Amino acid sequence: MIIKITNLPVGIHFLNFEKTAKQLQLGEPFVDNVYLDCTLDKAQHQILLNCNLTIFADLICDRCSSEFKEKLQANFSLLFLYDRKNIDIVHDNLNYISPNADKIDLTEDIIDYSKLSIPMKKLCSEDCKGLCIKCGINLNEKKCNCEDNEDN
Repeated sequence: MIIKITNLPVGIHFLNFEKTAKQLQLGEPFVDNVYLDCTLDKAQHQILLNCNLTIFADLICDRCSSEFKEKLQANFSLLFLYDRKNIDIVHDNLNYISPNADKIDLTEDIIDYSKLSIPMKKLCSEDCKGLCIKCGINLNEKKCNCEDNEDN
């Protein structure tokens, strides 16, 4: 996703992008469309981007091993400072660009924030009951007859 900044006047601009996960080469577990809504604040010496990313993923529940689709969201800000020198200092959300730059490519940032939006604990629902430790039956679908499993 590329933002053309050449003819943007100083001020606040609202930008919306939509691409498929395949177009962005995101790979698994990402599916369907990727939506990016940005507020771009362009000043004379910098550009500030505040972005909201919405993406969908096919995940496997950590408790019951069922497949489910999840809507994931990430909010991030990026600051682009104009600088005539080639500066090799790397900061997480700070970038240096030439005053002659005509565009900003957000593809790598979108890939990074998409991966970071995957939850550490993937659950099909907050009240997922998981699998029976004795017989392995999915307790969300039916009860098992295991003697030692009184919570079924």
